[in-house]
Amino acid sequence: MTLQAQPPPRPQSQEPPTRGLDTLHGVYFPCLQSILGVILFLRLTHISSQAGCLYTSLLVLVSASSTLLTWSSLSAIVTNGEIRGSSGPYYVLSRTLGADIGCSLGLLYYAGNVLSCSMFALGAVEAVQHSVRAYYARWGYGFSGHVFRWDVQVVSVAVVVSMAGCVHVGTKYVTLFSNLFLVVTLISILCMFMGCILFAMGLDDGNLQPYDRAFMENVWPRYEPDPYTGVIPDFFSCLALIYPCVTGMLGGMNRSHLCKNPSKSLPMGMFWAIITSTSVYIAVCWLFGMTISNRTLKVDKFVTASVSFPHDLVVRAGVVVSCFGLILGCMSSAPNLLAAMSEDDVLPFLAFLRKDDGDQPIRALWFTALLVALSTLGGNLDEVSPYTTIFYLLMYAGLNASTCISGFVRAPGFRPTFRYFHWGVSFVGFVWCLGLAFCISGVGAFVSLLAFLLMHGYIKKARRLAKSGMRWGTLGASVRYNIVSAALNSLAKSVAESSASVPTEVTLRMSEEGVQLKGGTDRTTSLSSDGSVLSGHDCKDEWVHFQPTSDFHAKNWRPQLLTIIDSEYDGTPTNLHVFSLAAQLQQTGKGINVVISIVDRSQVAKAASVASAMDNICAEANGSLGSASAMSEVSSSLLSAKSHTTDRWRNEGDSLSATSSGIDHVDTIRIIQRSKALLMFQMKREGMDGFAEVSSTDGKIFEATWSAVIHTGLGPLSPNTILLSLPSFPAFGGEDAVERESTIDDKEGANGKESIALQEDKSRAGDFLRTVLGVLNLGKAVILFKGCPTYLKNGDEISERGTIDIWWVVHDGGLLLLLPFLLSKHPVWAGETGVRGRKHRSRRRELRGRLRLFAVTTSREEDPEILHNALVDYLDRVRIRAEVTVVDCLAETNIAEYMRNSTPQVDTKSSRDVGNASSAPNSKLQQTIGLSSKKASNPVSTLQKDGISTKNMTLGEVFASEAGSRYSKESDTNVSIETTSVSPSVSEGISTASMMNEAIRRYSSDANLVVTNLPFIHQNQCAQTYFQFLARACEGIDNVMLVRGSGAEVITAYA
Repeated sequence: MTLQAQPPPRPQSQEPPTRGLDTLHGVYFPCLQSILGVILFLRLTHISSQAGCLYTSLLVLVSASSTLLTWSSLSAIVTNGEIRGSSGPYYVLSRTLGADIGCSLGLLYYAGNVLSCSMFALGAVEAVQHSVRAYYARWGYGFSGHVFRWDVQVVSVAVVVSMAGCVHVGTKYVTLFSNLFLVVTLISILCMFMGCILFAMGLDDGNLQPYDRAFMENVWPRYEPDPYTGVIPDFFSCLALIYPCVTGMLGGMNRSHLCKNPSKSLPMGMFWAIITSTSVYIAVCWLFGMTISNRTLKVDKFVTASVSFPHDLVVRAGVVVSCFGLILGCMSSAPNLLAAMSEDDVLPFLAFLRKDDGDQPIRALWFTALLVALSTLGGNLDEVSPYTTIFYLLMYAGLNASTCISGFVRAPGFRPTFRYFHWGVSFVGFVWCLGLAFCISGVGAFVSLLAFLLMHGYIKKARRLAKSGMRWGTLGASVRYNIVSAALNSLAKSVAESSASVPTEVTLRMSEEGVQLKGGTDRTTSLSSDGSVLSGHDCKDEWVHFQPTSDFHAKNWRPQLLTIIDSEYDGTPTNLHVFSLAAQLQQTGKGINVVISIVDRSQVAKAASVASAMDNICAEANGSLGSASAMSEVSSSLLSAKSHTTDRWRNEGDSLSATSSGIDHVDTIRIIQRSKALLMFQMKREGMDGFAEVSSTDGKIFEATWSAVIHTGLGPLSPNTILLSLPSFPAFGGEDAVERESTIDDKEGANGKESIALQEDKSRAGDFLRTVLGVLNLGKAVILFKGCPTYLKNGDEISERGTIDIWWVVHDGGLLLLLPFLLSKHPVWAGETGVRGRKHRSRRRELRGRLRLFAVTTSREEDPEILHNALVDYLDRVRIRAEVTVVDCLAETNIAEYMRNSTPQVDTKSSRDVGNASSAPNSKLQQTIGLSSKKASNPVSTLQKDGISTKNMTLGEVFASEAGSRYSKESDTNVSIETTSVSPSVSEGISTASMMNEAIRRYSSDANLVVTNLPFIHQNQCAQTYFQFLARACEGIDNVMLVRGSGAEVITAYA
């Protein structure tokens, strides 16, 4: 269990007040004061006369139902964590749902608060206006209540400014007199109830006349033009007018930080405030509607004061005082919300609204007063009310949607203690509130919703660019995790169902004797006592890797890249052109990309030893040489060498030692962290999406690579394509390198140094060959990339399309075509970065990199014309545009035997000795990966297309032979190509590579990238011979991509 760290102590001036309010004083009374507002006194009776008592009651219940549904969601949020500060709902929303959603909903609440405040100001002025008009009418004078045209707006602005000034003087007085304002409101309600009852009984008429008394006249709707505005209302316009009366539920949260137990007081206090206020509204509706005539209710909007007892001034003054109290409450809470956002660095442009040294947000207060004053320019309560309703409804809808999603995805951080919460109730509340908003005003709701989404996007982007702001976890991250988890579980379930009882891609240890098992095939396996699967009778330490058939279709294949980045001993990545290729494949293939760098700890220790030796030599030289000029030069040289070495290996003061370079040493961790930071920086520079990781090893790079291939990824989203940089081995030289090897061992001087370099290159080549072979044995596709700084990078601009040449020798399923096709779709290769202006938009849509396919014939029996026509037809069916050229200059060579497996039967034991310069496997993992490629070529990876196996077939055998003809006719006959065991000599291999290099340089001299097959790794393959072949074939070519697929990568001719 993780304990949450306590926040740092606040300054003495900012310490929160002592919590001690109970549910009644902390939540119930503030909510009741906000709900029983100006709408009850000035609009409810008028709505009853228009919509009738039945429909008005329905309007109140509809409004209250949306509030109750939202109350359930809000109760879940407030019981999900501690409430601090005076920012009201913003605090709990932002800490529970994340800063982005919390701030967006908080801004909606703030906008509703501003409009509500303007409503209260207009209501106070209207109450005074009605009172003055009634006073003159009592004495027989006709007075409209207007002194000049804009008198309502001017007086409203004056009220707002004066109330803001009162809040500026001291918020504590507002809190102190809040209960007094509620008492005045309750007395006014009591007086109007008493007056209406006495008027119905005929005991006291108040300011009304006996003919104003009419029973049962307002039961049904009677929509007529408003006497003051001339507008004919309808059901939804009445809903927009009455809905703000129920939005005061959130008013109790402004003082929730003062409650003794907010998690219990808030749900209970808000619930009973909603029930009480709803009962009061329905009672007023039926009491006044059943006793007063319809005409009187429509003409006298302040009839609640005209009929009040004992005097109408009690209600008139009470309404004005109540409005003042509500304005003061809004002016106290809304600025705190803005100040809280600015202090959290959620919105950069709100930085100027932060609190000063004191507790009062002065700038936020007057900024809010300005917005409220602008809102009062509408001049009429009926004009402001619909927008207030829409803002609150959208805020409620967003709150319900957020809690619904949090409850549905079962986010671990969302643990409300409110027992009546269910995400289904929140979903109903979301649909209900959003539907009401669009019913009231479709245009207004759409504009407000669009503004909310834009604000959410702006907040998210602004916080990301500013790299600031609090981080409390976001609801979006929880949703994304849930979607990914569901997708992974679905894929895993699909694989599990298709693979029956065979384990999916699992490595099992076999070290004990076991009992024999017979699976679905004829092969006999064994199961040890600990559940390990044994193969054959060899029960020594050996691992087996299973890859059963799944229902994953070939047309859904996409490159899931695992990019292995070379790095210096200090973790600095090298061969950065590999980043560019990986980024382009990821951006066009839309797969997952993982970039891994492997730090060799043994080399780090060696570098530290060299640096330490330099220190000792320099110290001895400086202490014993005195002023000898010759020795001084030596000392200077040593110091220079020492400085160069230590600067290379020591990073920012790290002190590495040869005896403590393990993963448990802090300096090694620093190198790993630095290397990961550099990887992420380079990925961002190339615009690459993916994940960066750094691993370390004690010198066995191939074993670390195998481990990364096996353990990277998650279930079905494991890498299927491994991208590595093609290393260079300068000591191998040319054709006579092997013959020179036996004659230079006894020589010294320059030849001795060459012998050491050759041995080192042989060792590196053997390890790298084992790396590639192990990756192929794991059923992964392999890409070896030889690049240079001229390779097209992200952001490079070219005037014309980039050219990718495909030299196709062996048909391996289609990966050799698929990867260049994906690259050609990238904007860099398509030349889109060089296209500017609107007139080129149509051209930009059609641009793609230029593909040229060079089909290599391997026999004189293959007809170039038939092969050309077959390839053109094939490319047309697979929907790939490429220029086809048949190259027959290699027909006399044995190029096909280098590109495919020419040995059908392989001895698995002898095949473990791959690479003459490599030692025998000395670990279980090495034994697993060191198996022969033939053994690893399981039936799954053998391509079966239209009934013909094209694995290990040349293009001529696929497209230009009798088998190719049957293949094109979609025959169901299985055809296998018989090959003979051939062991080409070194001279033959160098000659073949030279001829291939000459052909590529002749035809592809202007190409930006050359793609061809990676030669097959034969049984007992000599690493030096293999890489000599590659070096000679790629000599003089800047960018070459060598590809060998696993057989699962197929380009389908159907959708």
